[in-house]
Amino acid sequence: MIYGERNTFKIAARHALHNKKKTFGFKINARYGSGNDFTLDPNDPDDQKVLSNFRKTINRADITSEGYVNTASPGTPLLTTDGLQQPGYWAGALNSSLYFRPVEGMEIVTAGGWNAGKAIFYNDLGEGVNFSNEYWGQARFNYKGWFAQTYYIKNDGGNDDNPVYLNRTGFIVPLERTHYEAQLQYNFGLPKFLNSEWSLGFDYRNATANTENHVYGRNENDDDYSIIGGYFQGKFKLDPKVDFFLAGRYDGYNFTDEKTFSPRVALVYKPNSNHNIRVSFNNAANPIPASDIYFDLPTQINQGLDVWVMGGKNPYTFGSDPSVDWLIPGVPNTSIKDGFPLAAAYSQVNELVLQQLQVLGSQYPQLAPLLPLILPILQNGVPGGFAPAAGFDIAGEPLEAEGGSAKLISQLSALEFGYKGLFWDRFALGFDVYFFRRTAGGGFGQISPIVNFVNLPANLGQNVQETFQPQIEQVLSGVGLDAAKAAGTAALIGQQLNSAYAQAGEAFISELEKAGLPFHGVIPTQEAPKLDNAQLIFGYLTRDPDAISRDWGYEIHSKYFINDAFSAFGNYTWFNRPSGEPGDLNFPQNKIRTGLSYQSDKKWTGSLSYQWNQAYTSNNAVYPGEIDAQSLFDLTLGYRLSKSLRFEAAATNLFNNEFRALPGLPKIGRTVTGRLVIDVN
Repeated sequence: MIYGERNTFKIAARHALHNKKKTFGFKINARYGSGNDFTLDPNDPDDQKVLSNFRKTINRADITSEGYVNTASPGTPLLTTDGLQQPGYWAGALNSSLYFRPVEGMEIVTAGGWNAGKAIFYNDLGEGVNFSNEYWGQARFNYKGWFAQTYYIKNDGGNDDNPVYLNRTGFIVPLERTHYEAQLQYNFGLPKFLNSEWSLGFDYRNATANTENHVYGRNENDDDYSIIGGYFQGKFKLDPKVDFFLAGRYDGYNFTDEKTFSPRVALVYKPNSNHNIRVSFNNAANPIPASDIYFDLPTQINQGLDVWVMGGKNPYTFGSDPSVDWLIPGVPNTSIKDGFPLAAAYSQVNELVLQQLQVLGSQYPQLAPLLPLILPILQNGVPGGFAPAAGFDIAGEPLEAEGGSAKLISQLSALEFGYKGLFWDRFALGFDVYFFRRTAGGGFGQISPIVNFVNLPANLGQNVQETFQPQIEQVLSGVGLDAAKAAGTAALIGQQLNSAYAQAGEAFISELEKAGLPFHGVIPTQEAPKLDNAQLIFGYLTRDPDAISRDWGYEIHSKYFINDAFSAFGNYTWFNRPSGEPGDLNFPQNKIRTGLSYQSDKKWTGSLSYQWNQAYTSNNAVYPGEIDAQSLFDLTLGYRLSKSLRFEAAATNLFNNEFRALPGLPKIGRTVTGRLVIDVN
C-alpha cells in the first residue's frame, strides 16, 4: 500500500500456491492506483500559451463522405471541461496464471487478465486524455528444447462515456485495437561442432485497429500491421575463456515490399570469474509503428486553420506549382512563386488611406482641389503585382514545399566494446564504448511550409505609385496643366501615395498580428483534406532517404561495497548526436548518476541518489525548444516493523527542483510517498 503527496494512493496484492507434487500452481495479482498528475499551470505564461488552445467541449466528430473528420462541423457533444488539464488519474489490473508440470521437464502456463486506466498523455498528436479497458490472454509451452507461445490483446480504445480525446481539437480519438502474436522455437546442442548451442525460431505478429475513421481517417479499411520472421542463434565455446555468438533474423511486412535481414555477432572473453570483455556488432531493422503509417486526423483546429497529421502510408506531394492557402479572409489562393496579391492588401487598407487624404485636403488648401481628381482613381482602380512570399517551419527556419515519401524501415548498426570487472572483491568497474550508424527513417515533422509575405509595405507603396501616378498625370493634363507641370505634380502625389500606402501596409501587418496570425498562409499537400479551413500538414516525410548519421557514445559505471550492507555508486554517460530526424534529439549529451545505498536484513534500509542532466535543445516537432539542466536528489528510508511488515518512505526530486521533460510539458516537482509491504508466507 502506498500513499503520498498529490493524493497518491496505490494498493497491490499477490497470492500464489502450488500442490505438494509441484505439478500444478497458480498466481493471482491485483493492483489499483490513483492520484493527481503534474499539469500545465494557467498562472504560468508559458503554460497558458498551450492551454489557450484547449477546447472546453469534447465531441464525437462528424465524418465526411471521403472518410475523414469534418472540422467544419462541431460534431456531437459528449462532455464539457474547464479548458484545463484534469490532474486525476487511476489505473487498475487483475490477472492470474496457471502452471502445469505434468511430466518432468515439461511446463504449460496459461495466463490472462484485465487492465484499465485513465490519465493525461502527450505524443505526436499533442495533449490529450486516455481511457481504455484492455483484456489479454497467453499460453506458453516448454518441453525438451521446444518452446511455443501465443498471446492475444484487445484494447477497447475508450467509449463515449469515457472517451480518449485531444485537448486541442475537442474531438475523440478512439483507437480500438487487437494484437496477436505466436512464437515457436527449438533449442539444441551440437557438442561435436565447437561445443555449440543453437536456437531456431519463427514468430508472427499482427495488429489490427478500429478507429471509426476518427484517427486513421481514409486509411480505416486498410490499416493492418503484420510482421512475420524467422531467426537463429548459435553460441560457440571456442575456448574455456572465450564464447562466440552468431545470430540473425529475416522479416517480411504487410505494409511494404521490403524484406530485412538483421545479423548479430559477439565475442566474450572471461580471463577469470571477476572480469569479462565483450565486443559485439548488431544491425537491426526498425519499422515505424502502425500509427505513424496510418494517421489521418486533425490535431488542432483554429479559426481558418487546421493542423493535420498524415501518416507515411502514401507519398506527400505538392505538384509542380505549389499554391498558398492564405489565412486572410477574402484572399484567393496564389502560387508561391507569385507571392501575395497586392490587390488584396490594397482593398484592406484603401478606405483608411482615402480618409487620411481627405483629412490632409482640409489641412493643405493646395491639395484640396486635386482630391476630386485623385480619389476616384484610387477608389475605382486596383494595383496589380505581388509581394514576395517565403516558406518557413514553425521554428522560423526556411522550409520549401518539397514532397517525398516516408521511409517505413530504417537500419541501425551498433558496434560496442565493453568491460566489466570486480577488484579486491569490493570495487566494481565497467565501461561501454559504442558507435551507431543510422539510416534515415520517417521522423515526425512539419510537411507543409507556413508562409509569410516579405517586404509587403514597401512593395505595396511602390506598386500603388507605379499604377496610379501615370493615371493622375493623365487626368491633370486633361484639366489644362501643361505636360511638365502635370508630370511634376503627379510625381509629388505619387511619392506621397507611396509613403501613405507603405505606412498602411505596416498597419495591415500589425492588425494581422493582433488577430493572432503568427503567419499569413500555408501550402497544403495535394493529399490534404478538402475542407473549409486551410490545412497545415505534419507527417513522417523522410527528406533525405540517403542520409546517414554516425554517433559515438560511452558509459562508465562503478560501485564500491563499503561493507556487506553499505555501498556507493557513480555512473557517467556521454553521447554525441549533433543531427537527426525531427524528434531524434530529445536527450542530454552528458548525464551523471551517483548515490549511496544501505540495504540490510536488519531494521533500517535507505538510499540517497543524485542525477544531473545537461541542458539540451529538443527538435521534437510538437514540443521544440530549450530544456534546462536538471539537478535532482531522490531519497528512500525503510524500516522493518516485523518479520512480515515493512514500511518505506520515498521522496522523488527531494528539493523540489522543478523541471520540464520537454518544452510545453508541465513542470515536474517533488513527490513524497509512504509504502507499506505485508509479506505472509
